Amino acid sequence: MEKRAWLLASCLGLAGLAIGGLAVGAYMLQQPVYIPPLKVVGDVRHCLTIKSLDQIGPIDRIAFQGTSYRAARLADLIRAAGPVGAAQRLYLVGSDGFTAAIGAGSIADCHIAYTASNGWEAVNLDHPINSNAKSIAEIVVVAGGSDKDFGLGIIGPAADLARVTPGQMLTHNLQEYFYHEGDASVQNGGETYESSVYTIRRVFRLNDLIPAGEGNPILVVSADGAWQLVDNHGYFEVKENYIDYLLPDERVTVPRVRGVIVDPPAASIMNTYFDAQHYLENGEQVLVMILDGLTYRQYAYAVANGDAPFLKRAGTAVKALGVYPVAANVGFAAMITGKPPAENGIATADDRQLHAPSIFAEALAMKKRALLLDADRNPINTEVQPSITTGRNASETSDDELEAMALGNLDKGYDLIVVRFHSIADSRERYGPLADQAMGSIREIDRYVERMVAKWPGRVIIAADQGSWSGKLAGSQVDFSGDTMFVPYLLVSN
Repeated sequence: MEKRAWLLASCLGLAGLAIGGLAVGAYMLQQPVYIPPLKVVGDVRHCLTIKSLDQIGPIDRIAFQGTSYRAARLADLIRAAGPVGAAQRLYLVGSDGFTAAIGAGSIADCHIAYTASNGWEAVNLDHPINSNAKSIAEIVVVAGGSDKDFGLGIIGPAADLARVTPGQMLTHNLQEYFYHEGDASVQNGGETYESSVYTIRRVFRLNDLIPAGEGNPILVVSADGAWQLVDNHGYFEVKENYIDYLLPDERVTVPRVRGVIVDPPAASIMNTYFDAQHYLENGEQVLVMILDGLTYRQYAYAVANGDAPFLKRAGTAVKALGVYPVAANVGFAAMITGKPPAENGIATADDRQLHAPSIFAEALAMKKRALLLDADRNPINTEVQPSITTGRNASETSDDELEAMALGNLDKGYDLIVVRFHSIADSRERYGPLADQAMGSIREIDRYVERMVAKWPGRVIIAADQGSWSGKLAGSQVDFSGDTMFVPYLLVSN
């Protein structure tokens, strides 16, 4: 009897263990399984963080070396990230540092799978076996021929020095910099315990790209038009698809840097505001002529080849800094406010409302009469109502009508007149910066300027606004280059 009871108890115990095991197994199956994220970074418009194959696209069933995989096409993943320009190379970076690089143009056989044993895994059916990286943490896309508004340009007053993209730099030897985030302390049992917190940043120095003195001045320009003039002691931090500039000692970060100007000129187009303000305060009349679209390269070429005889006689224009972004009205707003785009409110071609007072506000505060003459049909809002010429005759420009309007107002007792010509920018965009048609526009504007200077009794400021730079012409440059960022600036006394 006891033996029979013991057997029954044993069977019940084993059944309980089995049922319990099944219950635990079912419970475990219901629990979420952690999948480390797979990131797609570099020269892409959209950085991706993938936690499931279903995020990528259609799932294929493929067999490789006796193993069956649920896998998504690598091409679908790269397409979703939106390469900037044509994708050139892909770097499959493992969590252990092992990296496989393959050409981006031949990935029809390439798949991404996730397995419990290998994590995110490349399954490339026709590529060499060593391309099948395992435990992939990042896919870095490196593109060739990136769009004009992507990457980091480094220029000097005399030449373009370098241009790099986030993808290119992520595949270089970057330094791991321990960025100090803060300190903390606590007292326990009469003892003080301290700790410091750091984040690891992937950085490089300007000197890693070009020879540059440690203390030399550089101007760091962000994508939104912010300026930071520093000496060369900071770090460039490479993020997922952009580059920041760090000044660790000052706790300053310039986000999403678009360009760096080494040994920048002292003058900028923002001098227009300060010079006009100075002359008005001294009781002088001021005429500002803005030659939209005239770069310093065009000016120097025109002067050297006889296409700007009056500008040549008027004196040598200094090479002045333009502003970024290079877009309609952005440079003009910086000229009349004395502030860069990130501060004056006009940082895109669509912006209209100034966030800083302009030279017209200063003139009105001094009880001066001010006039703005323009041919832009989408002007920004200033403190004075602009007089706009919009009609175009056989010359395909409104600048001749604008000149006539200006000449008719020069003797009307205004203290400040700002005239903004546009035909140089129009011809540059249509034909190219040094084309005969562009030089023809410069010759015409040179004659307008000469006649207006001869009639004006006060000070004259001749400044160039960069205009917009579409980059659509054959041979055109990216929009952060010596061709686009330097303009002429000239003060003329009567």
